[in-house]
Amino acid sequence: MVKHKPAVAVVDDEEDILHTVKAVLKKDHSVTTYSDPQKALSDLGSADPDVLLLDIKMPSIDGLSFLGRIKSTSPDTEVIMLTAVGDSRTAIQAMKAGAFDYINKPFDVEELRASIQKALEKRSLTKENRAYRAALEAPFCEMIGDSDPMKNMFELVARVAAADSTVLITGETGSGKELVARAIHKSSRRSAKPFVAVNCAAIPDNLFETELFGHEKGSFTGAFERRTGRFEHADGGTIFLDEIGCLSIPMQAKLLRVLQEGEITRVGSSEQVKIDARVICATNMDLLSMVKKGTFRQDLYYRLNVIPVSVPPLRERGRDITLLFLSFLERFNKKFGKDVKPSQDLIEAIKGYYWPGNVRELENAAERAVALSNGAVLNTGDLPQEIRSRRVLDIPLNELLDKCEAGHLLEALSATDWNQCKAAEVLKIDRSTLISKIKKHSLARRID
Repeated sequence: MVKHKPAVAVVDDEEDILHTVKAVLKKDHSVTTYSDPQKALSDLGSADPDVLLLDIKMPSIDGLSFLGRIKSTSPDTEVIMLTAVGDSRTAIQAMKAGAFDYINKPFDVEELRASIQKALEKRSLTKENRAYRAALEAPFCEMIGDSDPMKNMFELVARVAAADSTVLITGETGSGKELVARAIHKSSRRSAKPFVAVNCAAIPDNLFETELFGHEKGSFTGAFERRTGRFEHADGGTIFLDEIGCLSIPMQAKLLRVLQEGEITRVGSSEQVKIDARVICATNMDLLSMVKKGTFRQDLYYRLNVIPVSVPPLRERGRDITLLFLSFLERFNKKFGKDVKPSQDLIEAIKGYYWPGNVRELENAAERAVALSNGAVLNTGDLPQEIRSRRVLDIPLNELLDKCEAGHLLEALSATDWNQCKAAEVLKIDRSTLISKIKKHSLARRID
């Protein structure tokens, strides 16, 4: 992809200044110069340069008037005033009128470059903030994104919501599958009814039926009263079955019957209860491969996979990384009573990172940065070590694979409440291999 140079316009009635500035900046910037302010006003109203270098004293129009007119047509253009020594009062007036900075003539080249770089950083963050605000006003405001993969996702969610079929959401750990499920529910005709989320990996097999379908009083030891199951709670609305790939074969059979018949039977009862709940499932596993291995029922797979939805990983969402980080900063600023802003170096660092933990990892990084910050600006030093020091292309392949493996192991162990037998079953490895990998990656259970 060709990287476009930042556009810098220079307006000054002194030809020597124009030639000097162009010679200094042309290597890294696209520079347009104007000795005629009226011509500049005519061109720049539609050109919208990134940065404008503007002389304060010009014969046909003064710099302050020019500044006011250019800010009305190109409000995002950052303006740096070029002033004569001793004209600081006018320069301060320009700053109050919206100029970004001022530099005295004759200027120092490095000072000029530094001021332009800071102006470009401010313009970039202004644009990112505007995109973030637009994303919040989108139909699915909890799903923040302005990248092409997310625009496609929004369009798909809108079409899926209008239907009433079963949906299977796939995607990596931490990519936001439950948010997609909630967006489908909120945009559907069922939005006024309950959305019931169930983590299938967290329910032991012996409690699966009573948890999902309910039970009658006295149906087993400890059943002191009738209990309504999750499916009945979701009647008229949506039931979201997360980690569907963790269900055992016997539990898969029970779920299949409910999907086929549209009714449940409470434990200890012979009465069949009709249920009108849309079913949305999610998994980070390859269910089709599990079908081929015989660990997931083929008939259930096709019953669930009526409408497949794939959630893109964060690393494929480009500018969404910044939008999401700004969103998390806003939330955690409120939580911790702060008002910190990100530096451009930090933004570049998070853009260059691989994010194996996806949105969840980005959220954790934002919370840590805000919680531990001391100043008004967040810098790369406020990020975790692995983020601030490594871009994905800097990471050796074997190290990257190890990080992905460790993350996948932790996800399986957490989903099964650190039941090694069940985690090994989910991962399709034997328990001894799992134990070996736990030791290899020095994994330890985290107590929240």
